[in-house]
Amino acid sequence: MRSWLPALFVLALPVIGACGSPALQIGSAPLPHSVGGASFDVIEIDQANHLLYAADRAGGIDVFDVSRSKAKFVSSISLPSSPNGLALAPDLGRLFVGMADGSVAIVDVKPGSATTGTIVQTAKTGGKEADLIDYAATTHQVFVSGGIDGTITRIDGTSGDVKAHYKVGYALEQPRYNPADGMLYVTSPDADALFRIDPASGALRSKMLLGGCLPMGMAIDARTDHALIACRLSVIDWDLRTGGSVNFGQIEAGDVVVYDSKVDRFFVASPKKSPGGAVGIFSANPVDWVSTVVTGAGGNSVAYDELNGVVYTPDVRPNRAGLASFQPPSTDQTLSAALPSLWPIGALLLVVGFFLVVIARQADPIRRPVTPAAK
Repeated sequence: MRSWLPALFVLALPVIGACGSPALQIGSAPLPHSVGGASFDVIEIDQANHLLYAADRAGGIDVFDVSRSKAKFVSSISLPSSPNGLALAPDLGRLFVGMADGSVAIVDVKPGSATTGTIVQTAKTGGKEADLIDYAATTHQVFVSGGIDGTITRIDGTSGDVKAHYKVGYALEQPRYNPADGMLYVTSPDADALFRIDPASGALRSKMLLGGCLPMGMAIDARTDHALIACRLSVIDWDLRTGGSVNFGQIEAGDVVVYDSKVDRFFVASPKKSPGGAVGIFSANPVDWVSTVVTGAGGNSVAYDELNGVVYTPDVRPNRAGLASFQPPSTDQTLSAALPSLWPIGALLLVVGFFLVVIARQADPIRRPVTPAAK
């Protein structure tokens, strides 16, 4: 029975060893013109030109240089209305911005252009709001969610012309084009569903009920046809081919979800994770939870810088408004971050081990009391 003690110590070692793991560093890149808190929506990175664009609801797009491991504020692009979703079209040198007045600002972001950093065109969706956006590089089409209007607007990314409106009938969140099957997918917390739409005709192909998810953001890995969906209380891996799903409870109340093919990772931003914001990291093939990094920044969106291997999320805290950042944690750092939930297990193992040893010693025949022989 004494052999239990070494085994229990071995089981508890990861918990004990995590105490010596290095702490994850959260970087900060504040806006020079912000003295209070801020409200941001989507952030996007131009990987080729190493610029990050942040939808700042104070009325513009904040531009950061991310050519180094620490972001640096460069400038702001003024807009006529508060920005929501962003979609970058690197092949066109354009940034599409969904705005609160229902229109989409088309910003020239091509380096060296005479009009770079300015609005070159505005597309009117006809809705009350233009919310989240997605760009289909293979077809040069932009898909705009009308939010509570329950419509999707299709815009020709090259000409900037509005081509079609698709009425879904439920409040919508994130549209995502899947080049693997040529379909458009859009989440709806109102319907608690994921809709599959033919982007050419606007025909609704299917309505996939999500069983209480109340979905918000979503991203698709076209190589596997899997979507990662942020739900009210969890995150769902949804197989777009079979309709199968796997639920992950490591992060809740997620908002914007992105997928980066270079590192084959999904990133989920949650502004409500105690104490004040977190980013969940998931592997993509197969889909599995990797780590959750608590930033405290309260950001609802996320972007991954491929050049420097840095994750960015908006920082909305008073007097620190701007960007928070970190490098994805190593295995040791992931374990260290999990320490608050692991230490009770280690302590329990040690207590159980102690009592097992005591009981074993009492049960040892050598230590049993000897009853005197009757005379």
